[in-house]
Amino acid sequence: MTMVHFDTKAISRKAGQSAVACAAYRAGDILGDVKYGKTHDYAKKRGVMSSDIVLPSSLKALGVGVNRELLWNLAEAAENRSDSRVAREWLINLPYELSEEERHTLAIAFAQKLANDMDVIADVCIHRPVMKLPFDPEAKPSSKRLREGEQNPDPRNFHAHILVTTRAPIAGPNKTLAFDPKLKIPFEWSNKKRLAHDLPSSMKEIKRVRQMWVDTANVVLAKKQLPLMDARSYKDQGLDQQPTIKMGVEATAMERRGITTEKGDINREIIARNQAVTEQTIQQGSEHERRARALRKGLAWTTEHNARLPELLGDTAQRIDDSERCLNSAEPEINWSFEDGARATNRTYQAKRRIEAANDGAATAGQYAESLPELIKDTEQLIANTKPNLEWTARRCENLPKRGDDTQQRIDKAAQRIDDSKQWITQNSERVQASKSITDGINSGITERARPAPSPFDDDYQRAFFERKRQVNRTIAETDSKLDGSKFGDESNHNALRKTLMVMAHRLLTRNQTNFCLRPGHNDHPADYPDKFDYRQVESLNRFADALGVDSNPSDFRAEQRRVADLFTPEVMENHVNAIDIILKRQRERKAYEEATSGFTQFLERLDKSRATKNDELQKRLGISDISRMTAATQTVSSYLTIITDEMNKEETPWQSRELAAKHIKETLKLTAIQFQLSYDGLKTLDSVESVQKHVKVLETSLSDIATKCSAKFTESDSKRINEGLTVLNKPIDIKSLYHSPSPRF
Repeated sequence: MTMVHFDTKAISRKAGQSAVACAAYRAGDILGDVKYGKTHDYAKKRGVMSSDIVLPSSLKALGVGVNRELLWNLAEAAENRSDSRVAREWLINLPYELSEEERHTLAIAFAQKLANDMDVIADVCIHRPVMKLPFDPEAKPSSKRLREGEQNPDPRNFHAHILVTTRAPIAGPNKTLAFDPKLKIPFEWSNKKRLAHDLPSSMKEIKRVRQMWVDTANVVLAKKQLPLMDARSYKDQGLDQQPTIKMGVEATAMERRGITTEKGDINREIIARNQAVTEQTIQQGSEHERRARALRKGLAWTTEHNARLPELLGDTAQRIDDSERCLNSAEPEINWSFEDGARATNRTYQAKRRIEAANDGAATAGQYAESLPELIKDTEQLIANTKPNLEWTARRCENLPKRGDDTQQRIDKAAQRIDDSKQWITQNSERVQASKSITDGINSGITERARPAPSPFDDDYQRAFFERKRQVNRTIAETDSKLDGSKFGDESNHNALRKTLMVMAHRLLTRNQTNFCLRPGHNDHPADYPDKFDYRQVESLNRFADALGVDSNPSDFRAEQRRVADLFTPEVMENHVNAIDIILKRQRERKAYEEATSGFTQFLERLDKSRATKNDELQKRLGISDISRMTAATQTVSSYLTIITDEMNKEETPWQSRELAAKHIKETLKLTAIQFQLSYDGLKTLDSVESVQKHVKVLETSLSDIATKCSAKFTESDSKRINEGLTVLNKPIDIKSLYHSPSPRF
């Protein structure tokens, strides 16, 4: 962005300035000054690139011509007051990116707009930075060579001085130039007069002219595709930048010579702070850009895949239809499976019952098989035991062969039964194994049939797609969280607060310096110096500084500044809100004060006018001398102060108006004490005893009345003045002749 530097100042006789001298210096010309009888020779001034006189279009159409010397001598001659503003200067920076011809064309175009807009004549002088030769300790000192420690100005500092008249030009006889002797141009009017004519304040007018310059320059810059100007403040632009303070001619010259100044230190701190903020902003911007690129890449990927969603959804719908058809075709089989499962369950139950019966039979057979060896053994033992008996019986009973044969047959049958039992046990064991195998097969078939059928909606691609979607949403949420967290932390806020307190402390310590406040004793108007503390604000800040114990002339300014910054606690700020408001926003506080006291000021003007009329009537009864005028004023002061006090004590009266009323009452009492003193002392200047008696009677009545109502409000010095005046009554009064010297006017 191209830098905007726009400034204006008045060329005033009050400051010892001459319009002819200023024009000669800015144009690098030789001009004769008729009013002061001088010749201003600046022909050797370096850095002047061009100088042109620009007339308003209305004057050009009449064919009026003028040269620089005649123009500014006429401007001086049109002013009669010793403190007149004889000219006004507008200072603008010219973009260094443009060529010399383009800068000249741009400056003339803006001057023409200014001349037509304000109906003035403009003297346009374009300056370039004057670069000196490098410092050489062996070379002879010269104005064209840098001194030790001195620095050259900024080589980009191309600027234009536009000197304009303060009165509207008119065409005289024979197409000569003249100026309106009655009125200055509206821009030079006071804010009060501008308000009476429904015109904006002078500060708003300056901002309007500045915007006109920015618009004019931006047209040229846009054609050249160069960065445009922006007349807004850093705050209005949304930039975390602090503006530097104005250095002034003297401080700038000292800095260029290598001498460190207080203003230079402040500006260096501001520049360092702004550079740190800019670097941090750039770093954060790079990080944000990196994250934004990653986010854009993720969004592009998501967008690309989302573009395929209709196709994927179509495939999914087709698959759903196929699955529904499969379900419809599989429904009879599923029903059959359920029925078969029920039948399998019944068969399983029957198989279990058979297995249980087989197990019971196997258990019985097992028990019988276990007891069979003993039976066989017992049988064999019986057989063994029987054989001797049989043999003995045979020998004893030879007649019993048949019985022996029967016994043998029984033994054979028993052996046969034993073999049959072994075979039956073996067959039962095989049946048990076969039953177990059948049971396992039946259980396996039931388990196979009872397994659930696969779901037709179990789509791997669809699950993967929604998983990717959840990952993208999670990435976006994490990025937003990180972006929201990339703000200044508590430490940065603390540093910014500390710098603000240091600036407030600096303003409080420099409140009485003429660079920051209106000049004492000069009756400067705040509208002419809006960026400075006015007289009322300086008084408030002095009281605030006394309450804090601030050293106004410290030996170590920096140490005192840090100490005062530490005093700005929340409790102090809460108890001195008005002083803090003055320090931070002097113009806003001044505007609020003027709005709050405007009603009381108008009331006071009406009351003063009414009192002046009554004073004139009372003075006619006393005489025409200044003593009579002051005596009449003492007669109305009591009722005057009573009315002001009643107005001040109303509930709807703002505290600013009450403060102003109290101050006015104090000043009125001080003036009244002086009037009493001078009136008593001036009795000896009256021309008759009767006049003296009338004045004394009025003074006694007035003094008695005001002593009754306002004695407590008189200061010690006021009472002393009145008592000194009363001592005149203790001396014989010598009546003078008719002629007498008038007393000072109050």
